[in-house]
Amino acid sequence: MAHENPVAGSRIDRWIESTKWPIAAISAILSPLIVHAIGLWMRRFWDYPVYSVMFALGATVVIVLCRTPLIQHPIIRHLIRLERQSTHFLLSLIALRPLGRILFPKTPPEQWLSRGNWLTLSAPFFLPLASIFLWFATWFFLPASLRSFIVGFGVAYHVASVVFQWKHGTSEMRQLGSKFCMLFLIPANLMVIGTGYAFALNGFHGLAQFLHDVLQPLALAWQMVSSLIAGK
Repeated sequence: MAHENPVAGSRIDRWIESTKWPIAAISAILSPLIVHAIGLWMRRFWDYPVYSVMFALGATVVIVLCRTPLIQHPIIRHLIRLERQSTHFLLSLIALRPLGRILFPKTPPEQWLSRGNWLTLSAPFFLPLASIFLWFATWFFLPASLRSFIVGFGVAYHVASVVFQWKHGTSEMRQLGSKFCMLFLIPANLMVIGTGYAFALNGFHGLAQFLHDVLQPLALAWQMVSSLIAGK
């Protein structure tokens, strides 16, 4: 393909691959903090009872559907495959192409060709693309409570599709390796659940608060270490 730059693409792949295990380690370390933040938001149920119930109802619909033969229907499998391919494409278009221009500014501004790296391979398993599009599509004409239902449905659909693909295996997961999937994909999807729930309850403010809840223990620990060092 004349507009692709395989040399630059392979250099980007090598650079991203060098971050694979550090990112996996950081994700694993953050896992307890993510679970703690989810627990904090579960205790905020009574602050947002309507939105919490609607989120749970949306998730319940997916759970019920997954227990029917519908999950095995060829159309459902095709939709999951289409979402995975779309996520690969959008990540390459939005993230990897600008990254290539930053890292390799002397190369022509052409379409960057990725031959496969952990980020593009794992993107469909931690980026709920269909859920995001579904929520934005309903933003303008649904009330907030029904948008919470949509977010719950979307988050549950994403998690269910990841579990389905993990159970049956995909070429991407085989290339990533089981150890990396355990270290990275589990914390990443806990983040999807936590941020989705917080967003359903309190919008973008809830999303920012959830991220703050995840990182606050690290900030407190850093303050304690800094105080001890300063005290010496």
